[in-house]
Amino acid sequence: MATDFRTVVSSIGDLPPMPAVATKVLELLQSPETNFAQLGAAISADPAVSARLLKVANSAFFSLKRQVKTLDHAIAIVGERTLRSLVLAASLEGMNKSYGLLEKLLWEDSIGCAVGCRLLARRFSSADPEEAFLAGLFRHLGKIIMNYSDPEAYRSLASAVYAGEGSFNDIEGRFFPYAHAVVGAAVLDKWNFSDDLIQCTLHHEDLHISQEDNEVQYRLAATVNLSDRICARLGIGAREPDESIEVANCKGAEALVLDKGQVESATEEVEAIFTENRDNFLS
Repeated sequence: MATDFRTVVSSIGDLPPMPAVATKVLELLQSPETNFAQLGAAISADPAVSARLLKVANSAFFSLKRQVKTLDHAIAIVGERTLRSLVLAASLEGMNKSYGLLEKLLWEDSIGCAVGCRLLARRFSSADPEEAFLAGLFRHLGKIIMNYSDPEAYRSLASAVYAGEGSFNDIEGRFFPYAHAVVGAAVLDKWNFSDDLIQCTLHHEDLHISQEDNEVQYRLAATVNLSDRICARLGIGAREPDESIEVANCKGAEALVLDKGQVESATEEVEAIFTENRDNFLS
């Protein structure tokens, strides 16, 4: 599989590097001697990441009782694992060469699913919440890479989907040599992310992961699948909601053995939390 991933990566003409601030923060987090001041200094090198971290730390998403004014305080409040998630999220947004409607929808799609995954993981104890956040964030990384490497082809693909020529998965092969799930997994592999995140990116739609062999990976992918369907139903990351989607019948809901009432209640929670925190994540 690693050889296949290298082949995929080599086929991508213009592959973005792992964002510098994310690379530095991940490196610092690996050392037990790292302190908040060092992390704050690394993050402050990127004003956009710094501003977003402070906004999110002050959002209802974390339900804090007092305002967070400094990076050091924000880092102390959210904790190292959540910090990792937020820095990667903010860095991912900055990966776009341009930022029009298409890029806005791609970013909303990524962060919306990430927020949904974190909520669902907590609600149903289906996965580690921070790992679920990253799995949701990266599930469509391949689409971001496609748009980065060949924006003209990606816009043609998006236009064809909007024109009703077929679903994204059905027609992406007309424009790109590899499916977005394969591209995303290959890039995560190149960036040395965990196998759980790689396999989840590769299989969050089909859930072709053995539950018997890897229960954690299977439930993580199921959580992402469910969040993906909830976001599509609500229109998060899309031009409009898709009310034809029966979320309770999706693979993720079935894998997690959730009934219609549980899914509907979870959908309402995702909608409420995302709406309440939308400006913190998207502006």
